[in-house]
Amino acid sequence: MQLFVSDLDGTLLNTDREISVYSKNELNKLIDRGVNFTIATARTPATVVDILEGLNLKLPITLMNGVLIYNVNDRKYIDIKEIEKPLVEDIINIFEEFNKQVFIYAIKNNHLFVYHKELINKYEQKYFDERCHKSLKTFVKVDNYKDALKDSKVINFVILDDFNRVNKIHDKVSNIKGLIAEYHKDIYGEGHYFYEVYSDKASKANGVKYLQRYVDSKEIISFGDNLNDIPMFEISTECYAMGNAVEKLKGIATATIGDNNSDSVAIFIKDRILKK
Repeated sequence: MQLFVSDLDGTLLNTDREISVYSKNELNKLIDRGVNFTIATARTPATVVDILEGLNLKLPITLMNGVLIYNVNDRKYIDIKEIEKPLVEDIINIFEEFNKQVFIYAIKNNHLFVYHKELINKYEQKYFDERCHKSLKTFVKVDNYKDALKDSKVINFVILDDFNRVNKIHDKVSNIKGLIAEYHKDIYGEGHYFYEVYSDKASKANGVKYLQRYVDSKEIISFGDNLNDIPMFEISTECYAMGNAVEKLKGIATATIGDNNSDSVAIFIKDRILKK
């Protein structure tokens, strides 16, 4: 049995950040035929649910690079990789040392909250404006992070800034054991970098392994475009980089397929299944 797993941004989503009608229709036909298809993305449920509207997924999906396993149909968190509480305090201290505003993601009562202070730069404002009206995610402005996080499961820290500032912060955060801290240029942005910190128990690879066990699949066939897809590629039976993918990912891929504006994932899976 095969499990097909696709990233979203730059992979299944086109440059309009949508899954085309063609891709949705073809994938739905495949799912109806019994094909195991799911999603592994850095996104949260708040943006994913709208994007996946019309795609009839039957399997849970992995979100926030493996931090969460989520049932889209029931709107429930199946698995949560929480950051250990002592580490949460250490991370906050570093951001405060750099006087850096941070978005802190936490789950409480099956709902996602994002705690933040006064927004400092235009990247943060854009990030907030694009996400603040989602029903599955609530942004809360706070004066004190630590007080706000009581009784919550902290899962992620996000900052947006220029490379030099992000890199300096990363030098300190990366010394804390028990975490994954990584950054990349925002593909929808204006040259700034997107930096996030989460538990080292979470990765796209671990999230996909969870789903592999869920369906008892022996083979994983994955699709991606960026550096955060590397862990998923490394544990896949076959892995395919998009034509628009970063060169490092192409270098470890089984092969490179078409770009994200050409319905390449849906076409690849359709061709694979029809050849059987």
